[in-house]
Amino acid sequence: MFRKITSLTALISFLVTLVTSVILYIVPEGRVAYWADWHLLGMTKTQWGDVHTTVGTLFLIALLLHIWLNWKPLMNYMKNRARDLVVMTTPMIVSLVLVFVVFAGTLFGLPPMSTLLDLGARIKEDATVTYGNPPYGHAETSPLKKFCGFLGLDVDLALSTLHEAGFDESVNEDSLIKDIARSRGVSPQYIYDIIRAKQGDDPFSLMPPQPPEGTGKMTVAVICSSYGLELEEVLARLKNAGIDAAPESSFKTLAAEHDMSPMDIYKIVKGE
Repeated sequence: MFRKITSLTALISFLVTLVTSVILYIVPEGRVAYWADWHLLGMTKTQWGDVHTTVGTLFLIALLLHIWLNWKPLMNYMKNRARDLVVMTTPMIVSLVLVFVVFAGTLFGLPPMSTLLDLGARIKEDATVTYGNPPYGHAETSPLKKFCGFLGLDVDLALSTLHEAGFDESVNEDSLIKDIARSRGVSPQYIYDIIRAKQGDDPFSLMPPQPPEGTGKMTVAVICSSYGLELEEVLARLKNAGIDAAPESSFKTLAAEHDMSPMDIYKIVKGE
């Protein structure tokens, strides 16, 4: 009975861990997931991560018990025809080589390991385009007053804009951005877009004073999508600064190519 329970627990927890691994592979970056109030099957990124950790631990425990219960058959895999124990059998050598190749290939950026990692990066980048990027870390947990103050926005105008958009009159300058969003079932990015739309005609002047976390990894196209900028105007500003960029160019790459920092690229785009 114990052997059966161990094997079935290992199987089921492995399947759950497999599902959570795939979901965590495609989930947006943490800052984006929190900013977008991202959910899948009713669960947040944090909840999926917690399940992955706990069920994954259960899988490891069940796997260790499974190895213990099947120790003799495993030892038989490392015996030659004379029934002598030989650790470095052909199957063991092949297994070690496979693990080493994947390990080394990952460190040196070799395919197909690099292909898998690049695919994950593209998925997360697409999610940033879709959901937006927070103007600063954990902006969704800020009260409206702090949010507007950090970004140089008029909080009174922001409040009146939200009320005009149909948000409850109970929303005030002390309301958290995430709570305002959840009251209407929208994302914090949606709230940001509503507020920003009435603050001025120049979207470049409404960019955060400092580049948000993760800006270096973001492409020109993602930056434009996040702040409502015209792609052609951004490319022109970079061109005037002697930087030939494409929509898919990341700020980190552009900075490295021109002996700058991502913050320097950000300031050029912002017009400082």
